[in-house]
Amino acid sequence: MTQKNMKKLQEPSPLLNKDTEIGHWTYTRSFRQSEWFGFLYCITREEDGKFYIGKKQLNQGGRKTKTVNGKRVSNPRYGKSTDWKRYTGSSDTLNKDIKNLGKDAFTFEIIDLYKTKGGLYYAEAYLQMLSDALPLTFKHDKNEYAAYNSVIAPVRFIPSEHPTAKTKSFKSKIIKRIKHK
Repeated sequence: MTQKNMKKLQEPSPLLNKDTEIGHWTYTRSFRQSEWFGFLYCITREEDGKFYIGKKQLNQGGRKTKTVNGKRVSNPRYGKSTDWKRYTGSSDTLNKDIKNLGKDAFTFEIIDLYKTKGGLYYAEAYLQMLSDALPLTFKHDKNEYAAYNSVIAPVRFIPSEHPTAKTKSFKSKIIKRIKHK
């Protein structure tokens, strides 16, 4: 590795906070993108509290190298920033509502950051289950689900990082939002 590349690896990314560019997301702490694998988030429809719990990687993963025509070459996307600043979730239903109602009708909240892939994936499944994201319905209409989530991905490993206290306490915020609408 050249000295120029080594220097690039050692330079920390800029400090991000609510006063800098983090897109439509809100978060309570400052952070450096290069120090985290990804974040757990909640997107909430303001009018009634309908929510979506998901996860997003901050940087492209995969393999550092790939094989092209039988030769190993660097993967040009590896380590580059994802589209997280513009990201609106992977739910088709949620994205249709965002398109119809506008982004201003929703809050985009980063719940917490995670350093490992395992910790992030586990925290997402943990909070989805803890908040009853699949079976939860509105009190005023038992036929309408209170969450956009339609799948909880299986966790097939023992994570080295566990859900943070902030993640664990977020369930009560979700329930309050739904009850007060």
